Formats: sequence, structure tokens, C-alpha cells
Amino acid sequence: PATLDNYSRDVSAFMMWMAEPHLDARKRIGFQVIIFLFVLSGLLYFTKKKVWKDVAH
Repeated sequence: PATLDNYSRDVSAFMMWMAEPHLDARKRIGFQVIIFLFVLSGLLYFTKKKVWKDVAH
């Protein structure tokens, strides 16, 4: 049903898309970067443990 509420949502979504047409790509790349950093931090942590395991504290 075409209501004022639906029209206003459609217009606001269109205006948001017009303001930032690359928003979806930025969100996707941001998510990939977060995953990459999470994996990298895990690898660095285990590498540190392996390299420094013989050093007494």
C-alpha cells in the first residue's frame, strides 16, 4: 500500500543513496579489513608465543 510513511522511507533511502553511492562498497571493504586484522592479530600472537617461548621472564 502506498502510504505517506512508505513514500517518506523511499525518499529518504534514495537521498541517502544519492549522498553516498559507494556506501555499500565501503561497508563491505570495512568488514573485510576487520576480518583481516582479526586474523593477522591471531597469527602475530601465536608467532610471538613461538618465538619467545624459550626466553625466561
